[in-house]
Amino acid sequence: MNPAEITTGRQTRKRMSLVLLFTLFLSPLLLAILLFYMFPDWRPAGSSNHGQLVTPVRALPSFEMETLAGEQIDETFLRGKWTLVYLLQGACDKTCVEQLYNIRQVRLAQGKNIDRLQRLLVWENGAVSREDQAELQKYFPGQVIVPLTGQQAVVEVFSLDEQQPMAARRVYLVDPLGNLMMRYEPDDEPKGMIKDLERLLKYSGLG
Repeated sequence: MNPAEITTGRQTRKRMSLVLLFTLFLSPLLLAILLFYMFPDWRPAGSSNHGQLVTPVRALPSFEMETLAGEQIDETFLRGKWTLVYLLQGACDKTCVEQLYNIRQVRLAQGKNIDRLQRLLVWENGAVSREDQAELQKYFPGQVIVPLTGQQAVVEVFSLDEQQPMAARRVYLVDPLGNLMMRYEPDDEPKGMIKDLERLLKYSGLG
């Protein structure tokens, strides 16, 4: 074999190696494009979560509050568990009752992970009678209810847009490190909250 043939053989092997290399790198992309256009039902949704992520997460500041049951809580209450938080201003009307009921059901739906979740209602209830406050606590046993006295720094953490946090009727999710990380609008389906929490509790080692 003469030198020219040897050189040609080497060049051919190099080209084949390059073609093989490009094929290996491009084949996943080509397959993804093919599946995307031929099987549109397989396309992933724009987001895997149903609530809206708070990015970046917001750490709740130090606080001291007293629950309707007379217990003192502070920021350590939020440590070690996932917390569903609802902010309320004024009387608990039909919408409020429905949200508190949904929150309770979302927690109950977690089955064996139920103890990794807790419920917190921060309530600006100055004009609400003590009888009505006691009735709400009786109607939702296990719901931690904290009358809002000052603590504007805490409320400010939940100010995410032009809406006033105490009047937005949203449900918020605080992680076991005390960070606000997700919000749900008043018309969001409880089923979406259940699915989000199932995923979080399954894959998170926190709480």
